[in-house]
Amino acid sequence: MADKSENLGKKEEGQELDLELKSRREFDGYIKWLVLIVAICWSLYQIYTALFGLYPALIQRSVTLGFALALIFLTYQSDILQNDQKKVPVIDWAFIFLSITVIVYVVLNFEGLARRAGMPTTYDYIFGVIAILILLEATRRTVGIPLCIVSIVFILYAYLGPYMPGLLDHRGYPMRRIAAHLYAGTEGIFGIPLYVMSTYIYAFILFGAFLQATGGSELFINLAYALAGPSKGGPAKAAVLASGFMGTISGSSLANVVTTGNFTIPLMKKVGYRDTFSGGVEAAASSGGQIMPPVMGAAAFIMAEMTGISYVTIIGAALIPALLYFGSILFMVHFEADRLNMSTTPRSELPDLKTAIIDSFPLLFPIATIVGMLVVGYSPLYAAMYSTGIMIVIAQLRKKTRMSIRDIVGALETAAHNSVAVTAACAICGTIIGVVTLTGVGLRMAQVILHISGGHLFLTLLLTMVASIILGMGMPTTAKYIILATIAAPALTMIGVPLLAAHLFIFYYGILAEVTPPVALTSYGAAAVAGADGMKTAIDGFKMSIAAFIVPFMFVYNPMLVLVEAEPVALSLSIITAMAGVIALGGGVIGHFLTKCRLWERGLLIGSAFLLIFGLGISDVIGLVLFVGVVVLQRFRSRGEEEVQIKGGENID
Repeated sequence: MADKSENLGKKEEGQELDLELKSRREFDGYIKWLVLIVAICWSLYQIYTALFGLYPALIQRSVTLGFALALIFLTYQSDILQNDQKKVPVIDWAFIFLSITVIVYVVLNFEGLARRAGMPTTYDYIFGVIAILILLEATRRTVGIPLCIVSIVFILYAYLGPYMPGLLDHRGYPMRRIAAHLYAGTEGIFGIPLYVMSTYIYAFILFGAFLQATGGSELFINLAYALAGPSKGGPAKAAVLASGFMGTISGSSLANVVTTGNFTIPLMKKVGYRDTFSGGVEAAASSGGQIMPPVMGAAAFIMAEMTGISYVTIIGAALIPALLYFGSILFMVHFEADRLNMSTTPRSELPDLKTAIIDSFPLLFPIATIVGMLVVGYSPLYAAMYSTGIMIVIAQLRKKTRMSIRDIVGALETAAHNSVAVTAACAICGTIIGVVTLTGVGLRMAQVILHISGGHLFLTLLLTMVASIILGMGMPTTAKYIILATIAAPALTMIGVPLLAAHLFIFYYGILAEVTPPVALTSYGAAAVAGADGMKTAIDGFKMSIAAFIVPFMFVYNPMLVLVEAEPVALSLSIITAMAGVIALGGGVIGHFLTKCRLWERGLLIGSAFLLIFGLGISDVIGLVLFVGVVVLQRFRSRGEEEVQIKGGENID
């Protein structure tokens, strides 16, 4: 099993390169060393400031962005100009020079920029325009065109305010004011998203890089298989658990797919799952990794800054909805395995549980340390850095996890490369937030949603859900959360939805954009690994994620599920009814519960699931009655079917 895992680990590395880094250049000679030096210096800079104190805001954030821009233009091809993949073209050297120039200007003039806020000089305006254009190109190369288009639309909105219709109109601002506002302060490019990236997020990316260097992904997959493998449909359940584990260290659903999918999808197919179903399970579970505490695709850190709610409170509130989501997927793969009458995987073909726990302990302990330190009040930055140090020390105690000097240097470099896209996304999202603060468009968008819905809670939630899915398509986790928190969440808070529930609501549906056809990028990645039809895989991934479409409604109508004013007895009952709802929905979608569902039974199960959304007392009672009724009916019918099979076997004998 170990050899097989090792080989698959090598394969997954190649797959990730194809899917995530397809426009990266490959260098020889001095440029390769230059890239290595820049990457390591960036990681060392982040470690130094984390341990010995942060620089003033503009310096801390601008230097972080400067490192990212340098690496982007050194390593990412433009995809527009055809050039030698092993050389840096002249235009990219020019971009690097301009990137350094606009960053040095901020570093040398940060006190003056703070003093003359609102009264920009000509140089502020010129360097601001250059910085925005460079950032747009860097974002296009690393994240893609959609986020650039959104940023450009917001900037144009700030300029064309008087020409906007209805509630969206405003007095408009000259481009000089817009550029300076976005560049020469902490309300634009160098705003909250880049602050969080330059502190918390980079620290956790560094933690993840060292975890990968110790072989963490293979060990976590082995642990998942040891836990879930012996049960019916074990490979699919192990895929769900492994993706949940990987969600603690990965900021990308697609990275989750190629990391765990190369191992889990072939095994799911081997035991009898359809190729599209196997890919759908992996896509749904990998996307769920983004809503699983403690990392949540790094969005939890930004959520803490934007809402003023503590990080520990956020991850605590996110835990029950995440468990409901993963629980629903586990039940659905079990229902499918039961429907197909699958056999269990022999224990001899699975990793030994005791060995898997022992092997994983050097990696599980640092993760537990992070959670423990956060609970007792340490900052996420300190907790991540301290736990990384612990992991490096503990990993050296076992041969399977031991790192050489080359591995440590490689982890420092990997952390930098893994951070460039997130840094570019955070910086460009700063332009969106800057326009929102300048024009007040966030509240205007909320007023538009409320105007259409008439202030009705369910319709407002429905419209916000649709907007969140559309705006979340094709964007990285942090970027989609920032945009949605700025223009969608205010509509919910304005009608009385608790702040935390509102932000988790829009975050959930932004994540679900990754498995919602026709875009469904995570499903297409899983289809490539499974060798399956992309759209059919996307449909199966959508089905497997269906519970996540009702969980946010559940915690809005019943905020105790996100620990808002929760009482022990009421919270326990809420969890029971919520789990009954997602199980019922899963059985209705799969068409199998205790036995094959008749059409009307599927209707009752789906109906009970929707009745259990609201948490309003009578609807919960009716929903539970329908759910229990189907359970009883199917139990009697399944017993009858078993007796028929036994008698049939006796007659054959």
